[in-house]
Amino acid sequence: MNKPVLGVVGGVGPLATAYFMQLVIRLTPAERDQDNVPMIVFNDPQIPDRTAYILDDSQPDPLPELLRVVSWLEDAGADYIAIPCNTAHYFYDAIARAARVPVLNIMRETAREVLGRVGAGGRVGLLATDGTIASGVFQSYLGESGLTTVTPTEREQAEVVMPLIYERVKRNLPFDATGLLRVAARLRDEGGCDAVIVGCTELSVVYQELDEKPDYLVDAMEVLAARCVERYLAARGRSAEAPLL
Repeated sequence: MNKPVLGVVGGVGPLATAYFMQLVIRLTPAERDQDNVPMIVFNDPQIPDRTAYILDDSQPDPLPELLRVVSWLEDAGADYIAIPCNTAHYFYDAIARAARVPVLNIMRETAREVLGRVGAGGRVGLLATDGTIASGVFQSYLGESGLTTVTPTEREQAEVVMPLIYERVKRNLPFDATGLLRVAARLRDEGGCDAVIVGCTELSVVYQELDEKPDYLVDAMEVLAARCVERYLAARGRSAEAPLL
């Protein structure tokens, strides 16, 4: 029986990688250890910061290290690859061209998920890093699905979103989700958004720890984990539906 191995480009960031692995396990319908998805994880926190490079290309380029990790995973036996970092998908086309195995796309899969929930013509809020927003890559995938993207204000981005990512989660420090939830609620209520994407895997860490998760939030990392499980189950001849949590 074919048992495809999932390769994970980790360390971008490290805590998000651990949460991603946990999500894959929690979303897998398993009755015993052997029913779970085999994973090879290269947790490489030395990959240069993606946002820093997108905003200033004189900074270290993450692409060579991303390609090195993908190659290592392939050589180690990965049959398909996931990158639990939204900002890293700025480099997706180059990675997919170089890879010898399929590389799942967190942005494309999330756009598809949101489209299924709200339908074409919907308005979608995007909570993400400055790099992801500046690159416009996520917005392009949503636009191709007939969705309009709404982002936080510059002040919300500078005072709430980025500090939560870089000053709390990436530093392994305690965090408070209150500000982020307030921004998400404003995007829904004042921005007219039908859904709000948690589009940074550090923010996914925050989302996954919420006691109550607003039903209009869509966690991109959770979507990616579900697609990884679906691919595994389909290859095993089982139901290809891994429902989101």
